[in-house]
Amino acid sequence: MTSIVPSEESEQKAVVQYLLLRRLFFWHTPNSTFTKSWKIKTRNKQLGVQAGIPDLFVIINGKLYGIEMKRRKGGVVSSSQKQWIVRLNDAGVETIIARGTDEAIAFIDIKLKS
Repeated sequence: MTSIVPSEESEQKAVVQYLLLRRLFFWHTPNSTFTKSWKIKTRNKQLGVQAGIPDLFVIINGKLYGIEMKRRKGGVVSSSQKQWIVRLNDAGVETIIARGTDEAIAFIDIKLKS
């Protein structure tokens, strides 16, 4: 019997619900646009839309953290995501790759206790 691996989207929605429950300040930047319109793609790039930005940013105890969400199994981290994670960590914004809801919530809970 094989278990069904939740989608990255459903994992992230669960984390968002947890963040709301904990009344934390957070945001998601829609850093990709699924459109066939070159006009919209060009406009978004001109406005600063870039690939690889972490899925969620969370403020915990006055500090900013980044969370790149991936599926529990099979999620692949792109080269642009790796680059952003390194740059953000170098800039003092601790950023992690969370493979599933449980990893993201565990990270948030650790930061809430520190």
